[in-house]
Amino acid sequence: MQTVTRNHITSGIEKLARFKLSHLNTPLEDAPALRRAIEATVLVGNNQSNNGKSGMPALPRILVKRDDTTGLAFGGNKGRHFEFATAHILENGYDVVINANDYHSNQARFIAAACARAGLRYILVSTEKTDMPMTGNLLLCKLMGAEIHRVPNDYASKMIDHLVEDLEAEGKKPFVVPREEFSDLMGMFGFVETGLELEHQLHEIGVTGPVRFWGLTGRSIAGLRLYAKNRGLPWSATAVMYSPGEVSNFNDITVKRSKAVAERLELPNVLEPGDLDVLTDYTGPAYGVPFDGVFEAMHMAAKSEALILDPNYTGKSMAALIAEIRAGRVDPSVPVVFIHSGGTPQLFAFADEIWNWQPAAISDDSQVSAP
Repeated sequence: MQTVTRNHITSGIEKLARFKLSHLNTPLEDAPALRRAIEATVLVGNNQSNNGKSGMPALPRILVKRDDTTGLAFGGNKGRHFEFATAHILENGYDVVINANDYHSNQARFIAAACARAGLRYILVSTEKTDMPMTGNLLLCKLMGAEIHRVPNDYASKMIDHLVEDLEAEGKKPFVVPREEFSDLMGMFGFVETGLELEHQLHEIGVTGPVRFWGLTGRSIAGLRLYAKNRGLPWSATAVMYSPGEVSNFNDITVKRSKAVAERLELPNVLEPGDLDVLTDYTGPAYGVPFDGVFEAMHMAAKSEALILDPNYTGKSMAALIAEIRAGRVDPSVPVVFIHSGGTPQLFAFADEIWNWQPAAISDDSQVSAP
């Protein structure tokens, strides 16, 4: 397998148009207190060992890539994505951005922020939960000037068609986010570049061997894996599905996107279906619906590290990490880098559930907090 230099990847990224939105580089932080908190919940007598102490669990080092600190509009990994998307939109003469996404969407919030910065009109077709109060990400979209249409999911496509027809009749050139190919590539561009950042940060703290990246299914974790594959690094990746779906569909889409990104960046290697370890046991009953393990993960991360997770995305990813460690399915000799992708505003849409949550008693049958 052919490998490339950091300069080669940097050169490819620099050829892409860019509209600056984020505070980079984001920190890579050790999380020893979180590690101890997880360790404390693993039952004594599980036949694992740590530093030779019988009965204590062997846990990996846990590091957190703080992409919740990208800055603009409460931050998040989408800040990296939309630096490339916003530049693409402006460069190609679009003057209105139309987006359709769920009530919970971090993506919808960040497009609102990018459009506000770029002086673009933004129309959001907000789907599902049309009777929910205006809070979290949706409130921020409104605050940043989005024109919001709240519709059932099965009407979203028709709504977009009507909007496009009306805008084009006015002489406008709308960019429809869900229908544009570039929207599928921007996140992978952003996290191929993040690989450059992380390789340097890991080297600085003396981590030069295998690493397991831990995040959500999507463009970000795939971009990191694509970077590692082209650099020849011993980096593996676990992608946690945050809503029910078929792993094969995620793999097919990821492989297709990686081919397009590799072509743009002149990379010799593309992703294959087995390049990401995909977990399906932590989706909960539906997208945007947390389960008990999510609330446990949120409380544990906040109390141990003042690390604030959200119920829809990072909470599910951390719940999966905690449960997989408890089940002995995470190699303790390989450091884990948890990708904190942001999502903080949606925390407040679940205020009552978070406030009222109480931990269940840990027993021999409750080590894994999967739904």
